[in-house]
Amino acid sequence: MASHHRLSLLTAAILQATSCVALAQTADRPPAADRGTELPEVRVRATAVRETATGPVTGYRATRSATATKTDTPLQEVPQSVSVIGAEQIRDQNAQTLQEVLRYTAGVTADVYGLDNRGDWFMMRGGSEGSILLDGLRLPLTGYYGVVRNEPYAFERIEVLRGPASVMSGENGPGGVVNLVSKRPQAQPQREIQVQLGNHDHKQLAADLTGPLNEDATLLYRLVALTRDSGTQVQYADMERQYVAPSLTWQAAPGTRLTAYLQYQRDRSGNTEGFFPLEGTLHPGPQGKIPLERFVSEPGWDTYGGRRWRLGYELEHRLNDQWTLRHHLRHDDVEGKLRSMYADYTTGFLADDRSLGRLWYATDDDSRITNGDLLLEGRLRAGDVQHTLLLGVDVMRSRMSRLYWAGAATPLDVYTPVYGRFTPPALSADSALPGSSGTTRTRQYGLLLQDQMKFGQRWVVVAGLRRDRVKTELSPSTNQDVNEQAWTKNLGVVYLADHGWAPYASYGESFQPVPGFNKSGSFKPKRGKQVELGVKWEPTDARMSATAAVYTAKETNRTMPDPADPTNQLQRGEVAVKGLELSFTGRVQSWELIGAFTRTHTRDKATDTRLPNVPEHNASLWAVHHFAAMGVPGAKAGFGVRRLGKTSDGSDTLSTPAVTLFDAMVSLERGNWTYALNATNLTDKTYFAACLDRGDCWYGTKRKLVGTVSYRF
Repeated sequence: MASHHRLSLLTAAILQATSCVALAQTADRPPAADRGTELPEVRVRATAVRETATGPVTGYRATRSATATKTDTPLQEVPQSVSVIGAEQIRDQNAQTLQEVLRYTAGVTADVYGLDNRGDWFMMRGGSEGSILLDGLRLPLTGYYGVVRNEPYAFERIEVLRGPASVMSGENGPGGVVNLVSKRPQAQPQREIQVQLGNHDHKQLAADLTGPLNEDATLLYRLVALTRDSGTQVQYADMERQYVAPSLTWQAAPGTRLTAYLQYQRDRSGNTEGFFPLEGTLHPGPQGKIPLERFVSEPGWDTYGGRRWRLGYELEHRLNDQWTLRHHLRHDDVEGKLRSMYADYTTGFLADDRSLGRLWYATDDDSRITNGDLLLEGRLRAGDVQHTLLLGVDVMRSRMSRLYWAGAATPLDVYTPVYGRFTPPALSADSALPGSSGTTRTRQYGLLLQDQMKFGQRWVVVAGLRRDRVKTELSPSTNQDVNEQAWTKNLGVVYLADHGWAPYASYGESFQPVPGFNKSGSFKPKRGKQVELGVKWEPTDARMSATAAVYTAKETNRTMPDPADPTNQLQRGEVAVKGLELSFTGRVQSWELIGAFTRTHTRDKATDTRLPNVPEHNASLWAVHHFAAMGVPGAKAGFGVRRLGKTSDGSDTLSTPAVTLFDAMVSLERGNWTYALNATNLTDKTYFAACLDRGDCWYGTKRKLVGTVSYRF
């Protein structure tokens, strides 16, 4: 109650301040009687607000991005495949997790573990776990399963860069990165209060307020806040979230801009994943299918979540007409807690053909992470060549402490469960499991150099080089310390042809240390290489864009279980991935459209099998029709279809079936009010997100219905 009271006071104070500004501006105008009856002719020329790489996206189609280059660059001049998901698309689709945001994006497998709520799990281009950036800086996992997840309502845009991106973002896998771009203060006043109700007892209240605090708009504010209380399709697994993020921008001088921000988030939820065995899910069980809503843990004991404080600033200073200095600094303080269980899928059903063994596990996590960078950008011309030079250094220091406990629990009849027969263990630092508990300290340093060269009006060449150093120390010592250094590079070329066509070619590399060791010693870093060919189309007389890309990628040194020794890990010799991706975004008459198609072929050359959980084919289409031309302004309706292809279990002995899912929305805007209804998995289809060769299956998300009422003023 105290937190809600503080939020109400803060919201009221900001609304009062902005109202005073508006009244002051109105008071400066003379009364109508004093202005005379004849007014001179005034001609007003409307100009569209220029899109920036970190600002709002008009409609669904963005034209600029900074994720691939760290500079504000037209997407047509980026020799890589990039998708931008703006706040309007997130709103229309009512995406409430990062997986839901990404489900209509080419090259991304967003539904990796179905309803699993312990982290933002997704894969990119061939099964590589996607790395996450926040405003261009790495966002490493905090805690055992991520603890505090990302809130889509907090972001202005979410950008997907496919392919190796180590030159820009440091250590990560070869599949690509997702960059979360935060909502920042805007000069144009915008204020929204939003209320949601939905099935599974979903309730949410959110607010997004921004605008100037003084007459010359040199001081801007923004406040984003949200509180959510919801159930899920799993019994006893409710979810709660509180989120508050104020920020302030000061335009100190024409070329100097400083933004400071603070964020608080608290999550608490129950366990939604069961780790149910193949028997009773994909295959018939002794008493039929295990109910999808079955809660495998213990009510009252099971819990997951934590709290996060985040503060930082972003500074930009223009040195002169050619050179600009940018500096970002962010610190996260995260505490997390997990108490849960999963079904012992390795033993299957017990003798009564109704019960499954259970294993309990628990963690206490404490993380402190500081990220920063310093970038010097120069825009120079040498003859007919325009250079955009970038020199940068970034640093990350983190300290993550963990206590981990695990053990066997009482069995559970998954058809007719009786809870309360499990005695919660007494947990202490002394009883934590060695090897899984301790403190990890990481220091990462990166130095990068990039040149974007534009030859006349046709050719663009982008070349980048980076040096990384990563040092990881574990305490107490387990001989798993990492001290790695690596060079990575990229090279790309774009030809800007007539009528908006832009064919391109690129080469990129990735670098990712692997903590730990095996019987042969410490692990080698994972390395990735990729060659990509593609073409982009962005006609000048239409609000649409499309990209077609083919690529071939190789990754070395992925870890895998040792077939001869289950206590040991090996590193694969090479993983090969080939793919085709097609994407379309734009406005066609009264339609907003998003289309994507992905074809991926993977091969683990060590075992000659496909990689697990990677569909060979994915396809999706989202279409929203605006009814203004039919005499119903402010009304729109949308429909989406997602085809999730068949996946392998990793040994080519078992497949997870393909599935087709449907989503829909309707929305009506009347004055300051907007009413919307969203349906996900409209037909309420039961399906599996993944079935693995280790012996367990994961249910997908069932139908979700959410109604939203928004008031903008």
